[in-house]
Amino acid sequence: MDSIVKLGPVSHIGIAVEDVDKAAAFYERVFGIGPFHIEDYEMGEVADYYLVDGQPAKPSFRAALAFYDNLFIEIVEVTKGETTHTRFLKRHGEGLQHLCFLVEDTQAVLEKLKAEGIEPVIDYQFVGIKDGKKTRIHEVYLNTDEMPGGAMIQLLEYIPVE
Repeated sequence: MDSIVKLGPVSHIGIAVEDVDKAAAFYERVFGIGPFHIEDYEMGEVADYYLVDGQPAKPSFRAALAFYDNLFIEIVEVTKGETTHTRFLKRHGEGLQHLCFLVEDTQAVLEKLKAEGIEPVIDYQFVGIKDGKKTRIHEVYLNTDEMPGGAMIQLLEYIPVE
């Protein structure tokens, strides 16, 4: 049976926490994952747009990233604003918050998923550097945590900037 959409490989897993420094130190010390690179993000300044439930938002994060094999581990502490991460923390406490897959055309994937009732709860884009090249990064978190399986899926697309 053919699936509704085709996802690329897993990009990363996201872990929502109350204290990113403490969590990163734990994963490094106990499991040898790391080193983690920790940065602060003011999404109102970094992103071209940032939508939560379709509404403009300007949350702030501290995020720790560490590559592990062919994926990365992302530990997220929200320092300002309401996001899917803060909702997860209120409902479940700290833990695995999302699973992210690479896609080639985010908008086409979203169009196909709409018929299943799957919609973005967070949608944003920004320009960054990927493999030494200027790249537009489009990230979308889906409402799949409300569906069978209970896992939030994130889509990630890297778009080369000419």
